[in-house]
Amino acid sequence: MNRRPLKIIGINPGTRYLGIAVFVGPELMDWRIKVLDGKWSNEKIKKAIKILSDFFYQYEPTVMVIKKLHPSRRSENLLRLANKIKEFSKCKKLKVYQYSIKEIESFFIEDEKLNKQNLIDAIANLYPILHHDLSKERSQKNAYYIRSLEAVALASACSQRLGKS
Repeated sequence: MNRRPLKIIGINPGTRYLGIAVFVGPELMDWRIKVLDGKWSNEKIKKAIKILSDFFYQYEPTVMVIKKLHPSRRSENLLRLANKIKEFSKCKKLKVYQYSIKEIESFFIEDEKLNKQNLIDAIANLYPILHHDLSKERSQKNAYYIRSLEAVALASACSQRLGKS
């Protein structure tokens, strides 16, 4: 029996940036940051959903993994965006998983202190093509590239967990 590879889209939601990563089977196919300009509004949510819709159309994923928002580090707008993303994925009949950053750190980091820097180092070591984004992340004061690196970590962990089942 010929099984098609699992297609996973990882989403790191933010009110200004969306981190997005796509895996087909164990292979990282795409990763990027999408900017959500302007003040918070219904139009901004529609723009975020349109961005995701374009990815869904291009890659036809069957699974979505989204970063679980930390209760003390989320705004009402961010929570609303995350809920809209989940609604959209259910309309598309995607299986939805959520992982916190701590869960992802635990998955990828074994002998070091659990933190975002060690996480992105681990991800860049797994996917050497990401070293360019990692060097940009470290040279900027704004945490811009870490959004896509976290999306890669989310999708990679999901891919590895589902690939074993």
